[in-house]
Order: sequence, then structure tokens, then C-alpha cells
Amino acid sequence: MKKVLNIETWMLLVIVLLTACSDHSGESSDEKDDCFLNIYVYAPGHPMLTRADVGEIAHREAVESEIHTLQIWVFKHNGGSFVGYLETEPAFLNETNGQEMFQMKVEKEFADHPVNVDVYVVANAGSCGLVDGENKLTLGESTTRAELDAQMIGANYFGVSNLVSSVPAAGLPMSGVEKDQPIYGSFPALRIGSQEKMTTVQLTRAVSKLRFVLCRIADGDSKELVSIDEIQLNGEMIPTKSYLMPVANPSYTTIGYVSSPINYGSVVGNTIPTVEDPMKYAYETQAAQDYEDMINEAIAGTYKAAESDQPLKELGLTYLRESDKQLTGTIHYSVQPKGNEDENQVDHTPSVTFSMASPGDFYRNRSWIIYVFYMDAKIHVLTVTDMGVKNWTSDNINDDKSVYNW
Repeated sequence: MKKVLNIETWMLLVIVLLTACSDHSGESSDEKDDCFLNIYVYAPGHPMLTRADVGEIAHREAVESEIHTLQIWVFKHNGGSFVGYLETEPAFLNETNGQEMFQMKVEKEFADHPVNVDVYVVANAGSCGLVDGENKLTLGESTTRAELDAQMIGANYFGVSNLVSSVPAAGLPMSGVEKDQPIYGSFPALRIGSQEKMTTVQLTRAVSKLRFVLCRIADGDSKELVSIDEIQLNGEMIPTKSYLMPVANPSYTTIGYVSSPINYGSVVGNTIPTVEDPMKYAYETQAAQDYEDMINEAIAGTYKAAESDQPLKELGLTYLRESDKQLTGTIHYSVQPKGNEDENQVDHTPSVTFSMASPGDFYRNRSWIIYVFYMDAKIHVLTVTDMGVKNWTSDNINDDKSVYNW
């Protein structure tokens, strides 16, 4: 199946909630009764960079995973009443070990009478406008569960009109939620989860990305590629706004879609790199991360299927709000007989369409490669969608082979 159900991500956050309570001599009885949930946050494993570990792509993959601000809410599952809130700027999450411990204070009444809870996590909320005029986060301790469920990434962020082609200074928005989780233990030793298993919350990017990768065959065609005249992603594809928190199989039909298409511009034919055999860069059966690595290296010029191959050309990298649609588009291009420079012989009529494999393939945390190559006197398009981590368990934390990212 070629949606490359890449076990990927992007990004994971494991939250293990254990209790540690103060018991220092000389403290008041109230202080002795304070109870804290120790929150262990694990980054998802830093991105697999290109094997050469050099260049802009390696840097981009690193910043796509950076966490600048972290917010955690815990609510009682029945009724949604507040249990605790934590807001922090991680000090170690973006370091090599990718983990850090935080403490969330909870009321003694809850510690004495724990009930099932819902856990919500948001990272880098500032990147989707959730800050005030003083650059303070607008979501906070007073934010309710219902408000988090309803929070949207608005039209001005990761949309069609102002394309986001690099990671914002505030990072990419990320979120995760786990609902109806039991509490194990009793005061002063609690954790979220059962006796057998601690609860984990997967933090994923709330947006997806796409990019085009171009090349052409070095020789052997009866017609030459004069230019790619337009690469367009169709309108009515990207919702006018999208959910901040993950929703299972969200529908945006009632919310609506941006009518405008995205035009990624044109490319002169002789500026498109040549390779001996374009099919050598097409997806076969390898793991999606291996394919992503190969493409990244081919763009960087550190991998060549043949010695004479030029580095592949990347075009149109864009971070967009998730969509439940099957994204589609069209490429218009021009050709002329080989060796004939008469402009009257240029054919401007050819076009080719492209699409994702299925509706929903552009839900959050996806990476879509549209591989465009010229061979046999025409443009061909192959697409690969990297689907992200589906089911994460704590058993995978130290298994690098199970951790995939953009």
C-alpha cells in the first residue's frame, strides 16, 4: 500500500504522572499536604537527518520538532472540572536526551478521591496566533475542556493566502489528548494509568506539509521540456480553519474550504536537474523514512543513483492546515521537438493531474512528497504520503527504528 503508512512523526510526548509530596521538617501542615504530579515529558526522538547530516534540510527537520512552549491541562473526565494546569518553556526537551520532568500541583481532595481524567497538551500555541498583544499565551489555567475541544487554527495561520514555507520562530503547533484515563495509587503516590500501564499522550504537529521534487531524464527523449508553466493545488481543498486538538476523522464540510487554489509558479525546463533514470528516485517498497532520507540526500547532492545525476530540485515546501479532502492539483507544461528552437513548434497544451491516494491523507502530521519527473516526452507524477505515528506505546521510546519524523 503506498500511502506509506509510515509509522512516523512526527512527534511524541509521553506523560507519566507520578506523585511526589513535600515532607520537609519545619514546613507548615498545609505545605506537607501539598501534592505534585511529576510530569515526565519525552520528545519523540529527534528527527532522522540526512545521513550526511549537513545542509538546510537537516536544519529544517530539527526545527520542525522543536518545542518552545508547553501547556498541560488535566480535567475530571465526568463533568470536565479542573484538576491542574502547567505552563512552561522546556529547558531540556530539545536537547539530545529529549526529556524533562515537570511538576503539577493537585488538590489534596483529588489525591484522596481520584477519578478518571482527560489530559490535554498543547505546544507552540503562539505559532497559530494564540497570544495577546504582549505575546502572552491566551490559553491558560482558566481555559475549559470545552474551549480546548473547540479551539481552531484560524484563517490567518498555515493557510492558502500567506503560505508558510519555513518553520515559524514560535515552532509548529502541536497537540495531544488522552481521555477517560484512570488514576492508579492513593495519596501521596498517584499516577495516570492503570497498575499495569502508565498513560502516554502522543504529541503531534497540528499541521501537515507538502513539497514538490523535480528532475528530468538526461537524454533519450524525442521532445525537450521547455518549461513547467504552472503547478497548482486545486481550490476547495484546505479548510478555512482547523482544529487545534486532534479529532478522530474530523470533517470540515460544515466549516468550509478556501476557494482559492495555490499556484506554486513556473520552472524553466533547462533549470530542472537531469538524472540518468528518474525511476531510481521513485518510491518502491522501502520504509517511508528511508525514502524520505533518500529524497533529502538526493536534494542535498549527497546521494546519487548514478554518478552523472544532478541534485534533485525541491519546490513549493508548504505547511498547511490539515484537511479531510483528497488533495488534487494540475501541472501545465510545454514541450518542443528535440533540437528545434522554433518557438512556433512549442506545444503549450500538455498537462497532468496529481492527487493524494485517499481522502483524509492530509490530516495533521502528514508529509506529502509530490515527485515530478520528465521522461518519455511527458511529465509523470508520483506521490508518497507519510502518515505519521498511528499507535505509540512506551515500549517504543528507546527503539530508534520505530521513530520516524518529517
